[in-house]
Amino acid sequence: MKQYSYFLIYLQAISPVRNWRVMVLIIKIGMMKKSWLLYFMGLIALCGCSRVIAEESGEKEICFQVNIHKMQEVNMIGSRAGLNAGDRVGLYIVEQEGEGLCLPANEDFYLMNGEADKSLSFTDGEKHVYPDNPVNIYGFYCKGMESAPADLLAVPVSVPNIQATEETLLSSDFLYVKSEKRHRGEEKVISLNFCHQFAKMKFHFKTDTPETVDLDKITDFKVVNVVQEGNFDIATGELTLGNAVDDIEARGAEDFAIIILPQEIEGNRVLFHFLLGGEEKSYTVPNEGMSLEKGKLYKCNILVNRYPGAGDKDVVVSIQVEDWDESEPPIDVVIEDGQNVVVTLTDVSNGVVVDRADLYLSSEHYDREVRNVPVANNKMEFVFPRETEGGTLRLNKARFHTVTGDEFDYYFKDKELLGDNLDELPLVAPKVGDAWGDGVIFAVGEVTGYDEANNSFVTNTEGMGAYRGRIVASTSLGMKFWCEVKAKGKVSLVKASNRYDGLVNLKIVETFACDNGETLDLYPAFKACKDLGKDWYFPSLNEIRWIVLHKEELNLEMGSLSYGSSTEISVKDNGGVTNSGADSPFDKTMMNVWPVRAY
Repeated sequence: MKQYSYFLIYLQAISPVRNWRVMVLIIKIGMMKKSWLLYFMGLIALCGCSRVIAEESGEKEICFQVNIHKMQEVNMIGSRAGLNAGDRVGLYIVEQEGEGLCLPANEDFYLMNGEADKSLSFTDGEKHVYPDNPVNIYGFYCKGMESAPADLLAVPVSVPNIQATEETLLSSDFLYVKSEKRHRGEEKVISLNFCHQFAKMKFHFKTDTPETVDLDKITDFKVVNVVQEGNFDIATGELTLGNAVDDIEARGAEDFAIIILPQEIEGNRVLFHFLLGGEEKSYTVPNEGMSLEKGKLYKCNILVNRYPGAGDKDVVVSIQVEDWDESEPPIDVVIEDGQNVVVTLTDVSNGVVVDRADLYLSSEHYDREVRNVPVANNKMEFVFPRETEGGTLRLNKARFHTVTGDEFDYYFKDKELLGDNLDELPLVAPKVGDAWGDGVIFAVGEVTGYDEANNSFVTNTEGMGAYRGRIVASTSLGMKFWCEVKAKGKVSLVKASNRYDGLVNLKIVETFACDNGETLDLYPAFKACKDLGKDWYFPSLNEIRWIVLHKEELNLEMGSLSYGSSTEISVKDNGGVTNSGADSPFDKTMMNVWPVRAY
């Protein structure tokens, strides 16, 4: 048997900009010739020197922006809380080699510092650059979890059984992000949208008979017999519940909240009980049971009345389910002397009369929404508090509602509002190539058809049509199959034949899948686009063809790949628009998917 010696060698960059991962060479030497050993030592010297010129070689630094600030700046119990500078976020930065999905491993873990500007920095104090291959990101944030879990596929998670303080409530919240978008070095910042993995219950006590019901005497509030522990899989985002159950005790007050693991509650059992003036009251789940889902807020309104001479207290419970993230905006900072802002809308398209507006604003430290601002004669007025006198107020987006019941979104780039009748907002029709929402405009106006002879969209730009159009995402979703091998659409013509509107094709594919007992999961390109959110879809033949032809005008780095089409016709890129057999059945090979959306 050969005997081997092992040498563990660390290759560390000399340049101030280090590689994203420390390189490790393990050299196994048995009957190795001396010349080979010299070769490896030379390799080490070369690798070290190459890092000196990292910046000149065009390496790109990996930078992150997170939404945790906005999600955590909520009124948990009564005061402001959030991701503060120095709080720790765990990320797995996973290099994707080849077309298959590489899942996170322990060596991919990085501990990050939260910064005041909503960015993340590496706790090692170094800058890290992209590898040669794209990367996917997996991550979590929970107060108190500041190290790499022993088993990333089974991370122990739990909520405390006493949630009577703000600190315990915040430490119960578990946030997770999975971004399998194959990020590359051309991205200036990777945006990470963390989502709540647990559920939140908010309790509000009310009485119409305060002379006989004293809500200050609420005590011993408990949510009973619920699962409080489980294991979380960082790779998949799946939570596996434990078996043990216990009570969660919360502080008694007119308004309070708890955080709970998502789970099914059996029907006809008590979910919570409390004492009011020494009398025990409880809430029993209906016969059909109750589902507590991740990312949901359950508003439990508890009305307690006792009418004179009517005997026992009458308790009525109503539960309203909302999205946790959207239902609780950041806490408004109340400033007595808010600044009056008057804005005049100019260059509004003919035939469009704006009736009201929802404004999405930001100041030095907070995002704000001001809803239902009246607009009369193209003028609107509202009061907006600023953190400091004369502070900056920016309008990022507005949703305008017209007198005819239409609505449209309008995006502004760093539009600073001054107030005091000094502001004008020109609502000119957007143009091809403008950044718009989450992408770039490639068609202006309401699309009514496509002129294949001239390779151009037929659009209506009159009235509301001036604010309609279509956008393409700034980055690709990577290589996807039109359909899986086991999908019925592999051997049957789905009849997704629309050439200029991929949304029509999406609906046809959804109907086909449903009629054949399938789900959209068997049609990966369609599913990936739809999962981006409302109105996103897999582009049709002429949509992707036009985008490929005008990629420089749209400032898209698309490369030269095979581009996917939802139309059942092959589309191959050869500097532009060639396709393999104009009307032949689609061959359903893996192709590069660029999602689009109508606005």
